[in-house]
Amino acid sequence: MPILLDDIIKKLSLRVIGDLPKNITVTGIGSLKDAKDTEISFVSNSKYIKYLAETKACAVIMDYEALKQELPLKIKFLILDAKNPYLAFAKATQLFYQIENQRSSKANLDKTVSEYFLKFADVDKTPLIGENSILYPGSFVSEGAIIGKNCNIMSSVFVGKNVNIGDNVIIYPNVTIYDNSIIGNNCIIHAGSVIGSDGFGYARDKNGYVKIIHLGYVILEDDVELGANVTVDRGVIDFTKIGKGTKIDNLVQIAHNVIIGSNCAIAAQTGIAGSSTIGNNVTVGGQVGIAGHISIGNGVIIAAQSGVAHNIKDNEIISGSPAFSIKDWRNSVVLFKKLPKLFKTIKDIEKDKALKND
Repeated sequence: MPILLDDIIKKLSLRVIGDLPKNITVTGIGSLKDAKDTEISFVSNSKYIKYLAETKACAVIMDYEALKQELPLKIKFLILDAKNPYLAFAKATQLFYQIENQRSSKANLDKTVSEYFLKFADVDKTPLIGENSILYPGSFVSEGAIIGKNCNIMSSVFVGKNVNIGDNVIIYPNVTIYDNSIIGNNCIIHAGSVIGSDGFGYARDKNGYVKIIHLGYVILEDDVELGANVTVDRGVIDFTKIGKGTKIDNLVQIAHNVIIGSNCAIAAQTGIAGSSTIGNNVTVGGQVGIAGHISIGNGVIIAAQSGVAHNIKDNEIISGSPAFSIKDWRNSVVLFKKLPKLFKTIKDIEKDKALKND
């Protein structure tokens, strides 16, 4: 749905540079290369400046002071100045999403919630459903569940018994939420994710493995986002918890009794073994493996494909498998690349020594 450019400028607190009329309508956001003349774009890296001369975007978000010396002579767009253009771009995407979401939901919201549920969804006994929340066809809500206001529960979502879901939550198709899970406000759970499945817990006797029944649950605090096909196992007897504002990419495995702090970012294909604790503001690259029963401090950065098998102090930056200080790791990589030459040198020295002894 179109938005007045003036509204975008005001809501994002942008400074306008240029003479193009501001009372124009914007239909969306595009890349510099492909944006239409009714769309806005953004640039946050100088290597993309080359596209500014040809872009058809009606307005471009940028840090004008940082880029003004590199701008083309003839500018055909309105400059929307922001100190952090990438953040302004992120907020702009939310504006368009909110309006589009309101439009697509309007027809459903014109009906009462109970009428919509009865027609399209399967609801068990005594669930509590908040105002303006929508269940899409094929979703199922179990007995004792609570769903807050303004939630979108999409097709083929299963909500188990006594699950508590906060306000403004979006749950995409084919998500499974096991019994007793707690989902905070403003959470987003993408398609195929599983919340509250059994952890990988077994005891062994002479006849094989004896399953440990997991009696705990999962807590997602406010503003958590889970990507597609994320699995979060419930605790054995307590809980597994993901802290406020944490963002988790696709295909991440979080084992039983893991505690993740607030405002962490965890990239795809990471696996976190049971009972480990991760602090606040931690960044984890893709394909990282974190062993069980260890503690990772606040502000830690873990490079992609690292293997973490021991406790990590606050604010460390680590890499490698096993992971250690990234500075030492980089030095070690340089030395590793030199090993064939060093090996040849040693062989030559040994050969010369043998000839002299002869």
